[in-house]
Amino acid sequence: MTGTTVSVTAVVLLLAAGLSLEVSARRRGSPAPLAQALSAAMRTTPGRLAVLLAWAWLGVHFLAR
Repeated sequence: MTGTTVSVTAVVLLLAAGLSLEVSARRRGSPAPLAQALSAAMRTTPGRLAVLLAWAWLGVHFLAR
């Protein structure tokens, strides 16, 4: 297996896990859906910094080519 295959597989697994958490949050009500979690994170300075760093990481690793 090449490194690219491993990376793509890991990203797909993370996306599937995130999607399943979102679906379960909307059905049962316990963990918070993504919109509520981001909303709560954006209320504090450390949360805003974490969101900014996450977007920057995604941009550098997946969007910049």
